[in-house]
Amino acid sequence: MSAKLQYFNSQEAAKILGINVSTIKRWTDEGKLKCIRSAGGHRKFLFHHLADFLENQNQVKSKVSIFPVENTTDLEISRYILKGDFDYLQDFALELALSCDRNRLLQVFKGLYLAQFPLHEIYDKLVTKLLHKTGELWEQGRISVAQEHITTQTVRDSLIRLQAVINIPAKKSSNIMCLNFSDELHDIALKMVDHILESSGYNILFSGQITPMVDIEQLFETFQPEYVCISSTVVWDQKKSQQEFDELAGLCKKYGSKLCIGGSGFEKIDLTAGRVEGIIESFSHLYLFFNPEIEEKN
Repeated sequence: MSAKLQYFNSQEAAKILGINVSTIKRWTDEGKLKCIRSAGGHRKFLFHHLADFLENQNQVKSKVSIFPVENTTDLEISRYILKGDFDYLQDFALELALSCDRNRLLQVFKGLYLAQFPLHEIYDKLVTKLLHKTGELWEQGRISVAQEHITTQTVRDSLIRLQAVINIPAKKSSNIMCLNFSDELHDIALKMVDHILESSGYNILFSGQITPMVDIEQLFETFQPEYVCISSTVVWDQKKSQQEFDELAGLCKKYGSKLCIGGSGFEKIDLTAGRVEGIIESFSHLYLFFNPEIEEKN
């Protein structure tokens, strides 16, 4: 699948660089800032045009709006965001999460999104890796359980705040129920599923962590979800989780809902009780599964 090029117009480029449009026009005319000219003479900018400009300016006085610039370190982060250097950003984001700096962590997530990197790419290449690194630090005894918890909560809070800037289509196609099992303590992955599906035009019924199974059928009756997405990170009580999966699979069959699952917890679950339409392996996989026309076009 080939990636679709994302262009900025002059106003968008000016907003990112923190300058006015007339300056953008002057810099392009002087050859300081590269661009692509359309047949009608309009200026169009790619990611690398802005990133290369920032890289080559040793004394940039303007502020880059995708990440608050207060010092040279901030300017470097803006460059890495524009370039989409996720390897570098992983370590930087981990430092922010460990120090509970959710405002600046939000700025990293927001900066990547405003730079038009797809949510599924941000979640696969940055957030998932950030959570894995946090777990590794705990397993190695380098951080305590309390530190691990507050770090992941910082990530969760930043993601929830990010939802305010995500572009949501006004027209919704159908309902999707997103939930965890009743003993699942982690709903960060499910929240990212929520973001991707809502931005794809679905109406999301987000139940989140520790979803009680009592009267769950009432939700099926009321909302008639087209899909039910279950995320399971860790199975604490295999028998209980199996019973809940079987119940949900039965309800999906009864109400005509399609079942999608994701997460390492399902390695311990017998899936034969119901027809699973999709076993989601990554957020990019999730995006393509619910947007099949994207893959078909490419």
